[in-house]
Amino acid sequence: MNTTPTTSSAPATYTVVGGPGGKEAGDAGFSLILLNRGSSISRADALSDFQGLRPGQIISIENPGNTLAIESLAAHFPRVRFILLKNPVSPGECVTIGMQEAAHPLAAVFWSDMKVVSAGLPEAALAALRQDPVLCAMPWFYSRENESMPVLQIPALDGKKLKVLSVLPAQEISSTLFPCDYCGIYSREKFLAVGGYDAAISEPWWQKADLGFRALLWGEKIAAYRLLRAGASETAPVENTGAGEGSRIFFLKNLAVRLGPEGGFLPRSAFFSFFLHSGCGLFTALAEFRSARLWVSRNAGRFVRDSAAVMENWGDSPA
Repeated sequence: MNTTPTTSSAPATYTVVGGPGGKEAGDAGFSLILLNRGSSISRADALSDFQGLRPGQIISIENPGNTLAIESLAAHFPRVRFILLKNPVSPGECVTIGMQEAAHPLAAVFWSDMKVVSAGLPEAALAALRQDPVLCAMPWFYSRENESMPVLQIPALDGKKLKVLSVLPAQEISSTLFPCDYCGIYSREKFLAVGGYDAAISEPWWQKADLGFRALLWGEKIAAYRLLRAGASETAPVENTGAGEGSRIFFLKNLAVRLGPEGGFLPRSAFFSFFLHSGCGLFTALAEFRSARLWVSRNAGRFVRDSAAVMENWGDSPA
């Protein structure tokens, strides 16, 4: 099936520095994809901390520039695979690049400014995910005061508009719309099979919501696991949930799709309502609608439910 993004975009270009990061005796049998952002924690200290999780490999996705510093880090951490991006890309694209480079069936995604102690990824949880993998197992996040945080994302309809509630997880395993801050343990196979994060969506909140809804519409699961623990980042940016190009792509690929005898389809009749609420010009709206309609048609057989079924049955289908 064709799982390319709704809007065509050039693939990110990058250079690889450092070791192959292949499987090594004594490791915990997963890849670790490290996303980087500003922090008071030194890069060397962060890499040392994450090595304590015993990943089979570490893939560090680096922002453009600062090549000399990366070469120095590579000399001190020969088994870390540094991905040097040529141009800035969205966090979701960084995750997708990491998944393509990962060598293990399970790949954990975290930010360099987070704290994840080894007890936060217990072997029992990793073994369970190997036996019955979900697309992504999100950890429970804790504040500096060790208080659980409301990172469970619950979708609902407010009239005809999507509303996503952030609540505290309560059950051992709880369904969530998308992983908080992109973080969690992913099934590499399932993630790549659904096409990863859409590079055409630049806004992180809508990019995550798009992946989460697509996974649910295509029969996959994302869940929060109490066995997994992570310290919340204090430098995570506030995400924009306002309307824009990302929200329009999300709507057309997910909420507007209907289920028919041959799978998902985007009815022509949906265009008028889309255009009225899009906030963009007629030609832009037409181009986006046609692109999304073609994408839905190519992936029609992947859809097993529509968005109404997802939200109506949310409480009846725990992960």
